[in-house]
Amino acid sequence: MNRLYRKNKKHGAPKAYPLADKYGPFYFDQPVDHSDTSAGTFKHRYWANTDWYQAGGPVILTNAGEADATPAARFVTNSSMALLAENLQGAVIIMEHRCYGESQLGNDYSAQNLLTLNTETALADMANIIKNVKLSGIELPPAPETKWIVYGGSYSGNLAAWMRYRYPEIVFAAVPSSAPVQMKYDFYDYFYPIQKYGSKPCIQAIEQVIAYVDDILFGSDEAQKQSLKAKFGVEGLEYDDDFANLLMYPLGMWQVLLNRCVADTQPMTV
Repeated sequence: MNRLYRKNKKHGAPKAYPLADKYGPFYFDQPVDHSDTSAGTFKHRYWANTDWYQAGGPVILTNAGEADATPAARFVTNSSMALLAENLQGAVIIMEHRCYGESQLGNDYSAQNLLTLNTETALADMANIIKNVKLSGIELPPAPETKWIVYGGSYSGNLAAWMRYRYPEIVFAAVPSSAPVQMKYDFYDYFYPIQKYGSKPCIQAIEQVIAYVDDILFGSDEAQKQSLKAKFGVEGLEYDDDFANLLMYPLGMWQVLLNRCVADTQPMTV
């Protein structure tokens, strides 16, 4: 985990889209542990747009979810959230999830620094920002006088729905998109649409590769495992399930490709 932390620092943040300095990033002093103030605070990164805000307007909030929030920062000016804020004369806040991007609790990914990386704490982080964040240039009445609308998609959508459920006294509404709020430990169902709608030759090739890789990883030949990992440039990767997850990652791009190919009548390959 510490090697992963150093790798992320070495390669830097994901691509940032041009965004005026007035939108951030800003940093909020967030408790490391909401049940223990002696644990201190960390710098919780967020971006905000108050260009359209008028007294009485809402605040649109989203937690960017399980990734560095740098690419999502542009949503404060270019998104459905921004359009809603403009029409309702409100503000937009994009906050980073703790333990991702620059919102780190320490200098490594040790168990101690990841101890509070859980859904309950993420919700408490959002509630604390709703209750205490100060936005430059505007006076923001406390909730529920100010109506807070929580947005999100996928896991971020889960957080939006759960915020409305858990904190109804401060969350006026939630807009969760594609939010799997019924949590499953092994969500293999996610890949069924790929098997069903993907190009048949492509799917057959992927299934053959999966069978080949599984045969090696579930076997006992360590040299063969390391040889396989070396083909993907990760011969030093210790855990086989981490390697399997690495190979699985490109399949997650199906939903991105699907959005880009809606108007395409040709069969789509994976």
